Amino acid sequence: MKLFAMVTSVSMNNNFALIMVDMGGVLVRHDDTSMEKLLLKDFGIESYGSFAELNPKLADVLQQHSKNAISEEQMWQQFTQKTGIVVPPYKGSLWAKYFHPDLDMGMHELLSELKQSGLRVVCATNTEPAHYEHHKARGHYAVFDAVYASCEIGKAKPEPGFFIHILESEQVDAQDVFFLDDNTTNCEAAARLGIHAYHYTDMADLRWTLCYLELL
Repeated sequence: MKLFAMVTSVSMNNNFALIMVDMGGVLVRHDDTSMEKLLLKDFGIESYGSFAELNPKLADVLQQHSKNAISEEQMWQQFTQKTGIVVPPYKGSLWAKYFHPDLDMGMHELLSELKQSGLRVVCATNTEPAHYEHHKARGHYAVFDAVYASCEIGKAKPEPGFFIHILESEQVDAQDVFFLDDNTTNCEAAARLGIHAYHYTDMADLRWTLCYLELL
């Protein structure tokens, strides 16, 4: 059971009040690295597989955009400043050009089951404005009781403030939250606050864990 919870025995906690779920890599199938590789190819760069591989400093630029601290236009300006690569003109959001995520219907069904059992299920996602609007337009957030998106709240995982914002907004204690994410760094950050964090890789293992915790 891949739990990062900072407690002695999660099985003793029968007071879960909130399920906190990541979006990309959990409810939707999408790989930012693949998207970045396609964009780099458009820019005439085929020797790098991701922005971070091209320049590690770009990770912070993307994080700032995910918090809506800088616009997409400013993000591309900083991209050029840090790499020397001129971004070709594009009508609309270039960041959305190759963003075509699909819902994982098995996960969608599981989240619906959790809601039917009486649990409150919220989305806790790092996402940029263009991707956020894409999901909204297609109803991808409809299964959630609430959505906490980095571009809306101005905080992003793995910052403690991201999780604290949700805890305060939902008026729940960290120990009463089950957090599901495919990123180990995010899981570790949540666990340090006392949240029961689960690193998601496999649906069968997740279902077993939820049954073990008597959430299903």
